[in-house]
Amino acid sequence: MAKTTLYNFGVGLVVALGSFTYGFGFAAFATSIGQPGFYEYFDLALTGPRAAYSNGILGAVNALFFFGACIGALVGGPLADRIGRKHALFGAALVSIVGGALAAGSVHVAMLIVVRILQGSGLGMLATLVPIFLAEASTPEKRGLLTGLHGFFLVSGYNISAWVGLGCYFAKNPAFQWRAPIAFTCIPPLLLALGCLWIPESPRWLLMKGRVDEAWKNISRLHQDPNDPDNTSAREEFYQMRKQIEFESSNPNGYWAILTSPAYRRRAFLACFIQYGANATGGLVINYYSIIIYTNLGLEGYKPLLMYALYTLVGALGNLFSMLTIDKTGRRFALLTGFIGCLVALIIETAMIAKFVQVPEPSPAGQKVAIFAIFFFVFFYGLFLDAASFIYSSEIYPTQIRARGVALATCTYFVACITFVTPGATAIATIGWKYFVVFACLTVVTIIVVYFFYPETNGRSLEELAELFGDKVVVHLTNATEEEKAEIHTGIKSDFKTEAEHI
Repeated sequence: MAKTTLYNFGVGLVVALGSFTYGFGFAAFATSIGQPGFYEYFDLALTGPRAAYSNGILGAVNALFFFGACIGALVGGPLADRIGRKHALFGAALVSIVGGALAAGSVHVAMLIVVRILQGSGLGMLATLVPIFLAEASTPEKRGLLTGLHGFFLVSGYNISAWVGLGCYFAKNPAFQWRAPIAFTCIPPLLLALGCLWIPESPRWLLMKGRVDEAWKNISRLHQDPNDPDNTSAREEFYQMRKQIEFESSNPNGYWAILTSPAYRRRAFLACFIQYGANATGGLVINYYSIIIYTNLGLEGYKPLLMYALYTLVGALGNLFSMLTIDKTGRRFALLTGFIGCLVALIIETAMIAKFVQVPEPSPAGQKVAIFAIFFFVFFYGLFLDAASFIYSSEIYPTQIRARGVALATCTYFVACITFVTPGATAIATIGWKYFVVFACLTVVTIIVVYFFYPETNGRSLEELAELFGDKVVVHLTNATEEEKAEIHTGIKSDFKTEAEHI
């Protein structure tokens, strides 16, 4: 089996800057709405006669941001197939830079709403493209580790943005308090754009385009094992990739093909539902409106921002641990454990808010338990659910439809964001604990669906996963018999002999 090299991991770190860009850009506004200067500049307020208007404005900014992210996701898939994963990443980084700069320079709430659409488009493309690239450049043995970089860097973006927001709270200039966190969103995509000049193109995309020599050059460098001087493992992996992609090249592709082909449609359901289910836990609502939630729980001044920073730190550390262990525990275990843990946290949170918080005389003890429940939630979400949901939705597609398939799943994620996050501020202010009951019920449904319909994907190559959906696998490497291995090596010698000048 091919080994994951330090070079491969380094490429993954650079590509994952796109995930960090998305996380930082998403959370920057969450910290900005915790700054007094934001409300002062735009003449908004969370209490008093203008509270309903302010909640509507926050909902509009969020809705249009996620609308832009949906557009970016759906455009990013076909673009990745047309110009390549690498060049699509570069283009998405440029859009993110422009969108972030314009958002930071907003002089009116209408301008902020409009330019957040542009920023959302760039970030939505990145959220689609990064897991595609990481999955296609990884080995079967460490695909969870490499693709898990997406979740870890994404939540790390949340966390660094939270600490930046906390620091900006103490700025004497009220405009700097909210502009600076958004302005800093331009830095990660700039680093990604520079990194795109160094990273190789996805070998699977090159094979899909018939650029065999370039594909072999990239895969041999990504997965070269010092203990395997003949590159036997890399040759086997490359041979399997090439034969499977050649076999699948005549299959239909595009969004319509995904929706009309039974095997593809099943994959799309699994990929899209897991993204919807992750959002239906209320994770993004809690994340996005943490400042407001902590304020409602009795925290004042800088403390809500501090709690948000600690909250996202727990999430980031959980994703790090998940990234390091998911190749051993498997995807099903992580998903089921994560959803069950989140459900327990939601039940505790709902009970505390209903019994001890939203009453004429709030209970300090009840408020503390409610805060504990929030951290209990992010512990399970970050440790088991966050990375696993992105890994699963990016690895189950064949190469020729992976970009569009992941785009559909990512778009579903953002549609769920619009559904749950947009009314979040108003819902928290009006129906309170009842909003969390909705998430608890939806999470129960998700647990049932995952248990009965999600196969384990751990330990297989991307090509061999086709077998789980009734498709033919041309070359088996995992658990291959001696006869099958001999046949594989005969094919490898034949292929590499005829193209020796490319090696």
